[in-house]
Amino acid sequence: MRAPFGAIPDLFSKFEKPLVNRLNINYSHYNDDSSKKRFNVQISLDWISDFVDLSDIAPEIIANRLTMSTAEVEGIQYLNRFTEGVVVGEILEAEPLPAKEGKQLTACLVDAGNRQYRTVCGAPNARKGLKAPFAPAGTELGEKKIGKTEMAGRPSEGILCSAAELGMSSWHEILFECPANTKNGTPFSELVPKSDVLIEIDNKSLTHRPDLWGHYGFARELAAIFHRPLKPLPRHCVDQYSNLPAFPIKIDDPNCPCYSALAFGITAGSTGIPSSITMQRRLHALGQRTYNLLIDVTNYVSLEIGQPTHAFDGDLVHSIRVAPMGQKGKFRTLDGVDRDMLPEDMMICEGDKPIAIAGIMGGEETEVTDRTTRILLESANFRSARIRVSVGRLDLRTDASQRYEKSQPPANVKVATERILKLIEDSGTKFQVESRFSLAGDLADAVRTITIKPGRLNHLAGIDFPKETILSILQSIGFEAEFQPDQGLKVGIPPFRSAKDISIEEDIVEEVMRLYGFDNIPPVLPELPLKPLFIEKSIRMDHKAQRLLSTAYGYMEVHNYGWFNDDWCKKIGFDPGTTLVLQNPAAQPESRLRTTLLPNLFALIPKNRASRDQFRIFELGHVYFPIGEITDQSFCEDSAAKCREVSRLAGISFLQAGLSLEEHYLQIKAAVEDLGAIYSQDEKPFKFAAAKDPQFPWESQDYSVDILQGDQKIGTLGVADKKFLNIVSPEGGQIVWFEIALDKIAGNLYPHLKISDPPKFPGSWQDFSIVWKIDAGYEKLEALLDEFSDPLLIRREFLTLYKGKGLEKGEASYSFRFIIGAEDHTLSGAEIEAFHQKFLAFLQTKSISIR
Repeated sequence: MRAPFGAIPDLFSKFEKPLVNRLNINYSHYNDDSSKKRFNVQISLDWISDFVDLSDIAPEIIANRLTMSTAEVEGIQYLNRFTEGVVVGEILEAEPLPAKEGKQLTACLVDAGNRQYRTVCGAPNARKGLKAPFAPAGTELGEKKIGKTEMAGRPSEGILCSAAELGMSSWHEILFECPANTKNGTPFSELVPKSDVLIEIDNKSLTHRPDLWGHYGFARELAAIFHRPLKPLPRHCVDQYSNLPAFPIKIDDPNCPCYSALAFGITAGSTGIPSSITMQRRLHALGQRTYNLLIDVTNYVSLEIGQPTHAFDGDLVHSIRVAPMGQKGKFRTLDGVDRDMLPEDMMICEGDKPIAIAGIMGGEETEVTDRTTRILLESANFRSARIRVSVGRLDLRTDASQRYEKSQPPANVKVATERILKLIEDSGTKFQVESRFSLAGDLADAVRTITIKPGRLNHLAGIDFPKETILSILQSIGFEAEFQPDQGLKVGIPPFRSAKDISIEEDIVEEVMRLYGFDNIPPVLPELPLKPLFIEKSIRMDHKAQRLLSTAYGYMEVHNYGWFNDDWCKKIGFDPGTTLVLQNPAAQPESRLRTTLLPNLFALIPKNRASRDQFRIFELGHVYFPIGEITDQSFCEDSAAKCREVSRLAGISFLQAGLSLEEHYLQIKAAVEDLGAIYSQDEKPFKFAAAKDPQFPWESQDYSVDILQGDQKIGTLGVADKKFLNIVSPEGGQIVWFEIALDKIAGNLYPHLKISDPPKFPGSWQDFSIVWKIDAGYEKLEALLDEFSDPLLIRREFLTLYKGKGLEKGEASYSFRFIIGAEDHTLSGAEIEAFHQKFLAFLQTKSISIR
């Protein structure tokens, strides 16, 4: 008896109107969807009723609660059988008739209890003494009404029925065989319920739950979900045979954790007797064809607890060895097909002779027949990975292999053997056990333990569960659970739950939460303190530079290796000097860590100029400087003592033709100026001065400038002179380059913006073209213009540069726009003219002329 959950809200009322719209509900008289049978799991509520009483709960509610708590339900199928008016009949006489249209007919005299009937039957298993369902004339089997007729000149007062004619399954080839002890004339409706309900479970949601590949596993779940008692699984204890001899078993393949065998004798012909009607109706409902007691009982147990088994003819098998095939060869399986086996395929052997493909299918040579008088019952466990490989290669997926692929727990090996013996015993068939339950390997039937620290379960679940609730939930599904002082929750995991399913404390939390009901857990966001997000200044500076160069100036970002190539450095005339040296370089010329980004960027020009007339590339990367004494084996094991790693931003612009070198240079200079603008609130954060002490071959006094912020040098900007250009790009072109030390830039990550209200009154502007000596420099001109002030002046903007006709050699015309306005009125013509004259007078005092 299972204890009801303590302090758990009753969710049953929430499902009074089940959400059946998302379920595939089908009404039929038999299940003929074999494709779904292979890939999804179906459970019969008729079968479930053996273990837990759910008769007062609608199937739709059961399906919804299973979906919310255990596994996704894909559909519900209602099976309607035709049993009214059908009785159990015994064939007293069976006279073969001449074949009609290639079909053998048999004239039968059938005892239906209260009277005898004549009928003609075309089933191949019609024989004297057989008991089968009989539908007298007037019986309605679905839409078909049975009438009196004549066949082959003989009267037919009814029909002997197959499973298909009763709506039990799709198999119609043979008569449904009833056990010999079934009383003649018994109404079939007393033996077979008129209806059953199948619930189809999505295969994918059960991959981690091998215990749910059988009805008893689902019965355990449903008992816990609906707070109902779970009946124990009836078993025939095999420990009573421990004094008998052991059957020889040897495991020579690590893919078999354990293998068991039990031998027992039976009366000749017992293997061919039919199984119970209950067993047959349930197998048929799940799409399984029935054969005889021994085959049916192994299939039945596989569907009941998920553990496959196999029966060998015990007179043909005297020992078992689990081992790889060892060599390529053929093996004929029970379906009569010769399979191509590989040396690594795991086989069940007698000595060196294969008799079954382990976990997949038995062999034809040792199958049980009607003449068998001794059974060797195999119940084993095989590793899922090995089974999956063999199944895929052989294209032979069986019900047994499907279950082994889900990592069945080894403890079921013994349970399956005891359950099969119990079912054979219940059928009334006599058997004599001849060996003990013989086992090689480990059943792994000990309880596994997980301890959860105090408060850990509630922390992971996000809800405070009462201790009584936690204990009752876990105990309802067969777990051992207790709270220990200062140690927390100690949980004992039953052996029927796979180690791949339950192994960590989070798995325990999941068990509690799903059975408590996710609907009962309030959706509350985690509480987090509100505080500004930490911003890594250097990373944000990098992002700003990347966006500016790539979106505004057409640069593409590249990432080079962090070391120099000595051959390339030698070619461009660059000597890196003392550097850090890699202990294990990718290649011998690539051992020295870089101290500047530009050499590797220059190396990309020959690789790209062949396919592009112009391109711009940049790199954000680190450079490395040694500190102190550096040997060839030194590296940054201790950066504070041996090296300094800093960030650099470098870019090159290559242009074959289209702009003058000056225009090309000014474009890149503008990009560098904009970089300064995004890092600083100063109006002109970067300044440029003639290069002092050029260090590298791409720098020269006449073709490069220093980039300054205040009085500190933070980088260089320049163009490649003819000598350096001929090395890097002998075919010609223009190269403008820059490199900036990002770690030296001073400024706010987000500069303060100076915002002013838009003018309330319209203003005006005036343009002036100023003649200036080029050698004097643009910055000096701007400095002079900055000296001019006027209350009406709002700002000054540079427009364009002109050098050409009408100007003296060495002169250029610089055009500026002066924006003027007043805060309290619209400018008059006199005020505009006064500003014009004032600025001209200022230029005259500076000896500056206009064009």
